[in-house]
Amino acid sequence: MRRLPVIFALGAALVVPVVALAGTGAASSDGSLVVHNGQATPIGTTPVVVLSITGSVIGNVDHGRIIIDGGPSAVDNSRAPQVTSGARCVQPDGDTKQTCRGDNFSFRAVGGHYTLLVYGTGVDVVAVGTGWVKVAGIPDLGAGDGKYSVNGADFASLPGVQTDKLLIGTNG
Repeated sequence: MRRLPVIFALGAALVVPVVALAGTGAASSDGSLVVHNGQATPIGTTPVVVLSITGSVIGNVDHGRIIIDGGPSAVDNSRAPQVTSGARCVQPDGDTKQTCRGDNFSFRAVGGHYTLLVYGTGVDVVAVGTGWVKVAGIPDLGAGDGKYSVNGADFASLPGVQTDKLLIGTNG
């Protein structure tokens, strides 16, 4: 429970660099995603979170797996996704995608475009930027499988069936 305030504080701290990196292109408005204590089973079948975002994302997984594709951002070491100890990661040479599995590991991807698939239990994610997300929980479990909020909306229980794409922020 103590980790949630830390994740929220870090998420709020990400807003400033994301806005600074937004550039002068088409008008866009950053949005947000928060997933707290998500889980979907069986682990490895349905991701709790499928996220494609230009911006920043941080999170923690109690037990599970994450696939992060940093695309061109992965080439720039300052924007390459990072995963803490507690996870075993594999990233084939020349590939921008890494797969990590383990217990109680954290991840962050800041200031670029990232695609993430997060599987497991105890999934916490905070993201700021523009893009889309699909979320899922455990069918027929009700409110015990975590909650989520997109763009500051009220928290809702993760649905038993993966959602369609939900937009984060706007691209103008």
